[in-house]
Formats: sequence, structure tokens, C-alpha cells
Amino acid sequence: SRVSAQVLWQRVFRCRGRRAIEMKVIVCCQDTKFEVACGAGKQHMRWLALVAATRMQKEKYPHAFLVPQRVVNSDGNTLRPRQVISKELKDGEEVIVELRQASAIPDEELESQGWTTEAYGEDASLMECKFTWKTGGPQDIPQFVRGDYVVAPRWQGVYPQKIYGGQFEIRLEAIDVGPDQVDWIATRKGPPGSCTYKFVMENDIEAICKADPETLTSDESAHYTEFTWDVPIAPEPYPEIDSRPSTASSRDGAQVDPRFEQDWEALRLKWVESFMKVRIKDVLTEFYAILIDLFDSYAFMGLDLSASQHTIGMDDWKHLIINCGLLEGQPEGSLPWQTACIWFEEAAGIRDGRPYLAQRLTRAHYLELLMRIASWSMCEHPRAAYAPEEGRPPMPLDEGLFRFITDILIPVMDIYDDDPIRKDAVQNQNLFVIQENRRSIRSIYQFLSQPWPFYQEEQVVVPSTLKYVFEFAHQALTEAAEGAAAPPPPAEGEAPPPPPKETGPNMEEIFGGEERLSVDHLATILEAFDGIVEKITENHPEPMEQRALLFWEFFEVLMESCRCLVDAQGFPLDHGVPAFVKTQMAFMGLVDLGKASLPAPPSSEMEGEDDDVPQPPAEGA
Repeated sequence: SRVSAQVLWQRVFRCRGRRAIEMKVIVCCQDTKFEVACGAGKQHMRWLALVAATRMQKEKYPHAFLVPQRVVNSDGNTLRPRQVISKELKDGEEVIVELRQASAIPDEELESQGWTTEAYGEDASLMECKFTWKTGGPQDIPQFVRGDYVVAPRWQGVYPQKIYGGQFEIRLEAIDVGPDQVDWIATRKGPPGSCTYKFVMENDIEAICKADPETLTSDESAHYTEFTWDVPIAPEPYPEIDSRPSTASSRDGAQVDPRFEQDWEALRLKWVESFMKVRIKDVLTEFYAILIDLFDSYAFMGLDLSASQHTIGMDDWKHLIINCGLLEGQPEGSLPWQTACIWFEEAAGIRDGRPYLAQRLTRAHYLELLMRIASWSMCEHPRAAYAPEEGRPPMPLDEGLFRFITDILIPVMDIYDDDPIRKDAVQNQNLFVIQENRRSIRSIYQFLSQPWPFYQEEQVVVPSTLKYVFEFAHQALTEAAEGAAAPPPPAEGEAPPPPPKETGPNMEEIFGGEERLSVDHLATILEAFDGIVEKITENHPEPMEQRALLFWEFFEVLMESCRCLVDAQGFPLDHGVPAFVKTQMAFMGLVDLGKASLPAPPSSEMEGEDDDVPQPPAEGA
């Protein structure tokens, strides 16, 4: 949506180092009322009840600790033990915490018995793993979900696979999710892990839910879901590995973005020593907000903003490395791109990630690659300013990550913040048209991409190819205007010539119209084009003739071209962006009709030769 896109963009421009808003809840317990600080409010209600019970034990000392038996909101509705505070309560809202007054709850108080069992019983530490059959029109409803649950390896010492994992079959139940909308959900209790499952129809026929494509396996034969703790919990089960307080129990930790624990849990980090994981976690916790702001600024132009978790491209990652000046061939760079690709394969757990630039990075992949590049640039291959004295050990990874973020990454982000292109992009009307044309911009980039030998034959947009489209459109409109001029009158006594037959595409109709770039617009862009590309790719390690445009640079060329039209002709940016897109789409339509084609990208063997610009087809062709 327009609002969500604006929020996503503007997160990058917010003040760094800000503190999260701390949520407070007013607890009424017995004859006492007190305030409980909940940080971001990502804890469960059962946590709030235990805090209240502990507080009351101190208030009534030496009375015994009384077990909570229920939490009730101001409307008298019971709040379930695993409901998240921030989702159910507002800042400053009052709740009632009821405590058990005897060693056992009376049999007639069934609701309190059930609440206590759910909150603190044998399976209370397990989360609810839900399997959903999404309805999408008239269809048969399955009766069961059948699958195989695998406990996450790091948690199998606490939750053995033979007890908490294995095969299962659970009946689905109808759950109202909106007006006249029902989802069918099966639930099982479990620790962190993964599950491959199918739905079972009548007559024991197994099926998949096509309305839930995000969870389908690559061959679409089953569903696959990974389950992590539903609130922040220490990701490592053993104190010797992670002895720090978890964000569910730490006053300061409670203010951490809840996504951090999900991302930390997803990190592989097989290359990091166990003792160092604790230390780098502290650094990531401190800088997580600004690191995700940077991630979100790239994700804004991602493939699908409606997905539950946004992603960025490996081409975005390369763009960031280049702007940090770390790539081999840059003045102070030493990192081979192939090494970065190997890091991605290890972080993602895949064997062959080619083509690399087309791969998508989750937040966890992004964070692990940041740690990799910090280790390379600060610890393993440091610049002179960071190299240890002779005989001294290299910088430890936690310090290297800290110095990389503060000395290299944040200055790059400051440059991004001051970038006029990014500032223009977040203006309300500009933001709207960019978001409206985001998919088309991605389609154009993909259409224009060609294998480029200087990028290991990866698909990228070669600047000369993009320029050719503008030249083609400019020439087509120019010739159409010349052909539309009235022919001279026939000599006296001569019959007028017959009108020409129109058998080819009408270039005026294809490239003309107020909604597309005019001849004058195209001429302005062509005049500035080489300078725009040189400026945007100035940090590239390759010489100018070998450079290509990564997706974000293609977007920057688009924006800078439209800004030229503002300066030269007063053509508003929110008109220029859709006109740019429609002109490019018009050319794509001609190619689809077989009336035009992309030129082959220039190769090193062609240097020095005259490269004639291919001509648009004649009107009668």
C-alpha cells in the first residue's frame, strides 16, 4: 500500500540510536495496583502474570508465592497465557491478575484450572505450531494434516526428537478469520523445528493447499514450514553458549525488535566459535535497528512487498559492497566477488547459487553476510589503519563487526541519507507513482538484462542497451513526425499519388501520446545519459566500458533521467517516472511482436569499432 511503502522508505531517514518506546501495563492484583514495564510488549501474558505474582510475594513477605490462575482485561475477558501483550493490550491499559489462594484450584473453577495448566503445565514451554488450509473459493476441505516434525538440532538436547518430533496426524478445525471467511487449522505443541506436511482429504487422499504457495516445496509436492519461538527467547539452550539474559527477561533486552531473535535463530554461523557468538550478538543487538533500516531501504524495490518477510537481491548486496569500497579492484578493496558468493551459499545452505545476482537474501542471510564482510575487512584482510602491530593478534570478530559498522557502514548510510534521488523518492506523490510502477520497473530491468562477460556472464543491464531503447524511440518518433508532413501538391494535370499502405507498426501510436516521453524528453535524456551512468557507477572497479547496471543503479538512472527533465523542461518527476516506464514498455511490446530486438552487448573484441545503432523498422516493413 501507499502508506506502508512510505513507512518502509522513510525508516532509513530516521534518527539513529533511538530508543524503542517502552510499553507499560497497570496490574490490579488482590488489593494492590502497580505498574509493570514491558519493553516492546512482546512477552506472553503468562510472563506478566508471573511478574505480578513475584511482585505480590515481595509486597506480602513472608507470605508464600501464589501461582497465577488467570489474567483478565478491563472488559472482563480472559487473556490466554500465550497471547502477546502488545497485541492484546494498549500502553497504560489495566488488567487483573488472579492468584491461586490455596494449594489447589477448586474443581468447579474449570477455566482457572485450564489457564494454569496451559500457562505452567507440562507442555507450557512449547509453542503452538499451526498448519493452515486457506480457503480460496469452492473446494473440498481436508479432514487432517499429516506430516513429519523435526526438532531443531540445537534444541534436541532439551527436547529429544523421539519425544517431541516424528510423524503426526491432526484433525483440522474451522477458525473464523474475518467476515464470511474461515480457515481450517490444525495445531500441535512443539519446540523450534521444521515440518514437511500434506493435507488429507476424504478416502485418505493427500493434497496440497494451492492458496498457500509460500510454504510449498520446490517440486510442489508438499508443504514445508520452519517454526521458531513465537516471542523472544534465548536462541541457544545451553548457558555455556549463551549466558546472557534473554530479551524476555532482560529489562533492556525487552526493548529489542522481536524480529532480532527470529533472525538470530535463523543464522547458521558455522564459521564462528561458540564463545564469540555471545559477543557478536551484543554488537548486533546494539545496531540491529539501523542495520534493518538499511535492509528495508533496499527491500522497498523488492519483488513482493506483500510477503510476510521482505527480501533483497544479491545484486543489492553487491551494490552495497561496491559503495563500501571493499570489492577487489577498488582503491582499498580486496574482496573477490566469488568469495562473497561462496559466503551466500554457506549462509543459505545451498551448493550452487548461480546465477548469484538473481538470488534473494532474507534478513538472516543479510546479517550473516555483514558479519562475513566485517571479518574479511577488519580481521582477516584489514586495511593499514586497522592492521595489528607486528606480533599482535588480529582484531577479534566482535570488535571488527563494531568497527565495520561504525567506520564503514554508517558513513555509507549517511551518504544514502543525503542522496537527492532517495530524498525525491520519498516525496508523497513521487512515492506513490514509484510504488505503482515498481513491478513494471522490475520487469523492464529483467527484459533488458543480458549476459555480460565482465560479470561472469550474469544477467545485468548494459548501459548501451538501455541507451539504445531511448535512441530507438527518439528516431521512431522523429521519422513518424517527418512522415506525417503533408506531401507537396501534384503538378497541374497530374493525379495525386495514392496514399502509402500502412503495413508496419505505427510508431506514432506506439511511442507517442502525453503519457510517454516526447521527442524533446528523449533528446534531453540522451544528451545527459552517459554522464548519468558514469556518475552512478563511479565506484565500480571496472573501467567505464566494462560496467553494467545493477538493479538499484538502473533505478537510480531512471530517477536521475527524470530529474533532468525537471531541470531542463519543468516536467514533474511524478509524471516523468510513469512516462519513462511506458516508453520502455512500448519498446518491449515491439520486441514481442518481432518488430524490434535488443542489440547484442558490446564485447571486448568490438572496442574501437564503429557501433552503428540499429534502426527502427520502416513504416512499410
